[in-house]
Amino acid sequence: MQRYLLIMRHAQAEDIQPERHDRERELTSRGNQEALLMGSQLAQRSLAINALYTSSAERTKQTGSLISDVLKLESESVLVQEDLYNSSIRTYLSFVNNLSDELKTVLMIGHNPAVSYLAEYLTDGEFGSMPTAGICMIRFELNSWQEVTKGCGEMLEFLYPEMYHR
Repeated sequence: MQRYLLIMRHAQAEDIQPERHDRERELTSRGNQEALLMGSQLAQRSLAINALYTSSAERTKQTGSLISDVLKLESESVLVQEDLYNSSIRTYLSFVNNLSDELKTVLMIGHNPAVSYLAEYLTDGEFGSMPTAGICMIRFELNSWQEVTKGCGEMLEFLYPEMYHR
């Protein structure tokens, strides 16, 4: 059975401020544009996204909200996942392995370096640091998310905003 995991880095966010917690950083106006652009790119691909998960950071929640608006996802399909904030590749992989098998296509929005490492780990690919609002589309031929492991995914596309601003 085919399953699809879309791993996305949040769109461009404000710089780190000493008086604010990292978790509170919001998207910049460019970040808002990036999220809307990438949402429209996903919409053009006619993907039936069953669930969209974001970390608990404000910038990932804002990215997810903009994407879900473009894709017209039901609000109950958009979920905040505390484990995806400031976590390791092991935590991200565990999250994927625990997804419900009823879900066929999942969009997960998180943070570097974990999202870049996870995409490389699952596909045995190398593409370095994922840019803001970058999306790796990975296909698996598996019966269960529990079977997702190193190198078992096929990278279908790697999308990022700069591809569309030439």
